[in-house]
Amino acid sequence: MFEKNIIKKNQISSTNTVAIELLKKEELPEGTIIWADEQTKGRGQRGNSWESEPGKNLTISIILFPHFLKAEDQFLLSKVTSLAIADYLANRFNQVTIKWPNDIYVANDKIAGILIENSIIGSSFEYAVIGIGLNINQMKFVSNAPNPTSMQLLTGIEFNLEEVLCGLYSTLNKRYNQLIEYKVDDLNQEYLSSLFHFDEFYPYRQGQEIFSAKITGIDTFGALILETKSGEMRKFRFREVEYVL
Repeated sequence: MFEKNIIKKNQISSTNTVAIELLKKEELPEGTIIWADEQTKGRGQRGNSWESEPGKNLTISIILFPHFLKAEDQFLLSKVTSLAIADYLANRFNQVTIKWPNDIYVANDKIAGILIENSIIGSSFEYAVIGIGLNINQMKFVSNAPNPTSMQLLTGIEFNLEEVLCGLYSTLNKRYNQLIEYKVDDLNQEYLSSLFHFDEFYPYRQGQEIFSAKITGIDTFGALILETKSGEMRKFRFREVEYVL
């Protein structure tokens, strides 16, 4: 269980950047949230920017101190966060899945993304900053992202951002407690079964090669394990393979 301490900002570069800057200056309680109406340099995975219309979505970072976690188990934080967001959304939508490693989809459209930045000294965690972008009330997207959606686009309902944050905070707290209790087998199985197109053949791209395969597992470090139709087992780290959408 961690403590909810919200630091609200109107406009900042990115919530992760501000969270890390604050950690260098002061002690903050675990569970502190940096929440911005607008990020001028919001960041996503692969060095991409995160598009978010000011005041329409949740762009937050949560500060955690998972000292109990081994450095080599850090991908568990990604699993916990992905499952927590999926838990919250599954209360409202069908076909909520996790697109490996940690994009959240409703059907074939992306509704949330995660960027986790860890500070590890030796083999121990100093802190983890969990950046989350969840599309809530944005109705138009102008970037070249191929398939964004939002809660309002899916329902026609305008949502209260604070209520969404409260619900999301609750599901994250529950999933983090699972990690504290080291219920790793449960987390691993739930994450695997929640993956986009899990255990069904689907096209993937590695470089210029496109091949059909199904997800059969995730290793300790978060690498994706695929089985081709010929029965060949192939393992890919982040950025080495992508879905063909």
